[in-house]
Amino acid sequence: MFMCNRLSLLFIFALAYMIWASPLSAMMSVEKERELRNRLLHQVESRVPLIKDPEIVGYVSRVGQKVLDQVDGKFFDYEFFVIQDDGLNAFAMPGGLVFVHTGLLEVIDTENELVCVLAHEIGHVQGRHIARRMDRMQRINIATAAIAIAGLFLGQGQAGSAIFATSGAINMSIALKYSRTDEEEADRRACQWLCKAGYDFRGLLTVLKKMQKYRWLGTSAIPSYLSTHPGAGERITYLEDLWERERCIQKFQEDRFELRKLQVKTRILTHDPMVMMKYYQQELNTSPNDILLLYGLAQSLLAAREYDKAIKAFDNLVSSAPEKSGFKVDQGRAYFAAGKYKKAASILGPYSKRHPGDSTAKFFLARAYLELGKPSEALPILKTLKKSWPDPASIYLQMGRCFAALERHGEAHEYFYRHYKAIGNQQSAQYHKDKAMKLLSPDSESYKDLKKDKNQEGSKP
Repeated sequence: MFMCNRLSLLFIFALAYMIWASPLSAMMSVEKERELRNRLLHQVESRVPLIKDPEIVGYVSRVGQKVLDQVDGKFFDYEFFVIQDDGLNAFAMPGGLVFVHTGLLEVIDTENELVCVLAHEIGHVQGRHIARRMDRMQRINIATAAIAIAGLFLGQGQAGSAIFATSGAINMSIALKYSRTDEEEADRRACQWLCKAGYDFRGLLTVLKKMQKYRWLGTSAIPSYLSTHPGAGERITYLEDLWERERCIQKFQEDRFELRKLQVKTRILTHDPMVMMKYYQQELNTSPNDILLLYGLAQSLLAAREYDKAIKAFDNLVSSAPEKSGFKVDQGRAYFAAGKYKKAASILGPYSKRHPGDSTAKFFLARAYLELGKPSEALPILKTLKKSWPDPASIYLQMGRCFAALERHGEAHEYFYRHYKAIGNQQSAQYHKDKAMKLLSPDSESYKDLKKDKNQEGSKP
């Protein structure tokens, strides 16, 4: 793992327990690893806060895809997530699930650094390093696994620590932890892909050195676990040696504005908006024309629900930087948040036509249409976002509202079921599933999907 902190290590433990709880062969097959994917993701989503902002997640995904485009023989369909946590960390789980912490996003200086981190994590997944270690582990029963997982995810309190200790997870972690050989293999894979993609793999070095710097400063972003993490110094040494032998220079100039904009938004989403608002106001006193400071003030006002002030700030931002057309999306979101749906639609509609790939603009345009009593215009937009939006629960809810407004009640209950299932409200989910199955035609695809869900739930141990 890429200098993992305590949170990411716990995920690795949990992964192991889920695998041990079912009868697997000594070496987990690719098919089993794929089957495990949804269960792992559910475990993560139900226990840690994930950033759902499509601009932030979309940026990480686009950068990660630049690595994946160079990978021959991908075992899995990769997916990227952002965890709200101040640790300088990224890690990957079997099945192609790659996670980046907001703390890491805030300290990188270039896209090159991020792509290098993601390439390293993809290297672990493609190397199937966790699966290789399973033949060293003995299976445990479901009851023991449940105790271990509960201890892992109860957090850092005494109760969680007690369960964690009794579960035997500490000894198991030693067997699961990546070896120096694993780390070097992941680095070497990453360097090959990065050079093919036209990046400078020294981004691995700069990020590693930043992590070491934060460790020596004693910051909480780097936990004490790293003091015994194997291979950090050795990795720096052999990466420097590798650079001397196999240099590859970055082939293009980065536009760092997108990263800086994303970092401002990330900072506001993960900190008290009132504190951030005061910070940006103070900074603007000395740099009144700084576009990113103006953006930070506008976003912090919006996060603090100072809607009128936020609208004024975004209007000012759009007029001050007409060349940055993406600010119009934020402007439209501000009008939507203030309940000014017609104005929001008038901004987001034309923008979406010019930028059909901007999912944020499409989502809030659809919501504006729905609030304006135009569900037939909202629904097709939401359908196009159903597979790509980073917060499926919100898409399901809005689709359910559209179907209800169109008096297509069976489909409305189907999507309300999917919404409540996604947020973990099993009682409401079951209510809407029962309603949907009574109203939908048994020959419809929706009914068959619900029946399949029911059969899968019934087969769970």
